[in-house]
Amino acid sequence: MDFQFFRRKTIFRKTFFITLAASLVPLIVLWLYLLRGSFQGAQQFVTGFYFFGLAIMMATFGAYYLSRRISQPITHFTRTATEIARGNFNERVNVESQDELGRLAKIFNYMTEELHRLRKMDLNRIINEKKKTDTIIKNIADGVIVTDPNNCILVMNSVMEMWFGIQEKECLSKPLEQCISNATLLQFIRGVQNTATKKTPTTEITIKSTKTWKDIFLQAHAARVVNEQNELIGIVTILRDITREKEIDRMKTELVSMVAHELRSPLTSISGFSELLLDPTVNREQSEEYATIILKESNRLSDLINKFLDISKIEAGKSQAKKVPMQIRDVVDKVLDVNLHQAEKKGIVVSVKVSTNLPLVIGDGDMLEQVIVNLFANAVKYSPENTAIEIRLKERENDVLVEVEDNGYGISEKAQQRLFEKFYRVTDNEKVREITGTGLGLALVKEIVEIHGGAITVKSRLGEGSTFSFSIPKYSGRYREIEMAAAEVEAVAGSY
Repeated sequence: MDFQFFRRKTIFRKTFFITLAASLVPLIVLWLYLLRGSFQGAQQFVTGFYFFGLAIMMATFGAYYLSRRISQPITHFTRTATEIARGNFNERVNVESQDELGRLAKIFNYMTEELHRLRKMDLNRIINEKKKTDTIIKNIADGVIVTDPNNCILVMNSVMEMWFGIQEKECLSKPLEQCISNATLLQFIRGVQNTATKKTPTTEITIKSTKTWKDIFLQAHAARVVNEQNELIGIVTILRDITREKEIDRMKTELVSMVAHELRSPLTSISGFSELLLDPTVNREQSEEYATIILKESNRLSDLINKFLDISKIEAGKSQAKKVPMQIRDVVDKVLDVNLHQAEKKGIVVSVKVSTNLPLVIGDGDMLEQVIVNLFANAVKYSPENTAIEIRLKERENDVLVEVEDNGYGISEKAQQRLFEKFYRVTDNEKVREITGTGLGLALVKEIVEIHGGAITVKSRLGEGSTFSFSIPKYSGRYREIEMAAAEVEAVAGSY
């Protein structure tokens, strides 16, 4: 017999004593009644006493059995409910009876299964949401870092790792200062942490690339994360790379400055010599000289504007190449027929070398003519007198290569990197600085070659000349089929 039940305030103890009392009270009353004179002799008294003791023992064991029968399922219920409350949803109430306790056990087990199912659903949802959030943060193009109220790192994505040369696993739960040394960023996050504001503050920071050691410009946005009691639980900081925007702004500023400078020079000459022409003391010889200068500067200004507009149209997609099968040798001959006199004035010998059976190319004749004119004019302009220029046309596997080689002043490696930028002019040689130009010719050449699907390169050394090469795709026949199909579509559309 487990006497622990008697020392604790349990339902078994209450049931046992109530049942025992209910059983013993009638027996005691009956025993007192018999003591009043019903026993005659000692033998009858002893016999009655034995029967009374036996009845007490039977009542005690009956009360114990009945109490245990009632309290044991309830105790099992309590233990099972405690385990379920601790999160162990595999526990079940094992009650086999068909009475109210049995039905209650079935309902309780069903409720446990439902709780287990709902918890699984919540856990799966939470896990899936966490995985989704981690995936978004890890793959977002911007840098993301999350810190707690103590300024310790909670989350960091791969972009931040790349920019600052650190690893998330080495920085989790560590103070931000131990992993990031950028003073501007640290001060910015501390300011957001100490200032309760609904606005999202921003700032710009500059870091060095861990690969190229070039400046990277970042724009930082930070937001406070608070709970329902408006208590700070974290700070989310997002850093966006604005290096390209900064570079574009710089290029725009330089472009405006260059355009203004290039326009001002010829306009100043035109305006000045026009005023001189109005002077009545100017003779005919002087007026012709001034008029010649005005015409030259006007042509220079017109050339500048036309090239700039051509480049803008191509970049905006408003100028489309009308590609047809053509012989690039014919374009070269046409350019030389018109411009060969420029080389002859300086005593420059021009030669053309063409591969045998040179195939057709697919391109826009007028645009390719501008390319060859610019390259040939530059070769003549930047070459000393009595030198040579060689134009070579070579067939390759998929294209035709055009090379223009001169024996001019040459271009340094540093200048070659910016040679095809708008308004950029080479100033490596003193004689080159004296030569006027718009700085747009090679930029236009590059745009035209690229919309034809080709590429342009330059090889040069100072004092030894330069070789400009560009490629144009060969005509394969399929372009003609495409053109015929397009013509048929236009004809059908026109009939409607």
